[in-house]
Parts: sequence; structure tokens; C-alpha cells
Amino acid sequence: MPYAIRKVPRKKCYTVYNKETKRVFARCTTKENATKQSRLLRAIMFNPGFVPTNRNNPRTRVTNKKNGNQTAKTQRNRKR
Repeated sequence: MPYAIRKVPRKKCYTVYNKETKRVFARCTTKENATKQSRLLRAIMFNPGFVPTNRNNPRTRVTNKKNGNQTAKTQRNRKR
């Protein structure tokens, strides 16, 4: 595996880096987030059908379901 996780000395954090190129992808992160990062990097590298998605993207949640097709921005302008 080209991606590795290493503990930072004298700190409670981990780094994610590429063993071959020594490129660092995460500098001081939790062990849980470091494992997530390395799994994501491996999926992108070894799975050609993998398409990363962002579940917390605010742009995908523009419409307000209560008021139909009006966006949140137009609703704020109408209240003023």
C-alpha cells in the first residue's frame, strides 16, 4: 500500500502520507480521520469506478421543501 499513517511524536495526532513520494495528505489529525483519509485515497487510486461524493455540500441543499421551488436566498429577501 502506498499510503501510510504515522503518529506524530509527542502529540495526539497522526499524519497520512505517500510512502513512495513522501507527499503528506493530512498533517495533524485524529486516528479515526487518518484511517478514513487513507481508505479514501486507496479507493481513488485502486478503484477506477469510484466516484467521490460530498454528503455535506451546502450547494446541494438550496431548495426549501416547504415552499416548493423557491430557494432559501429568495425567501430571505422576501421577508425583508
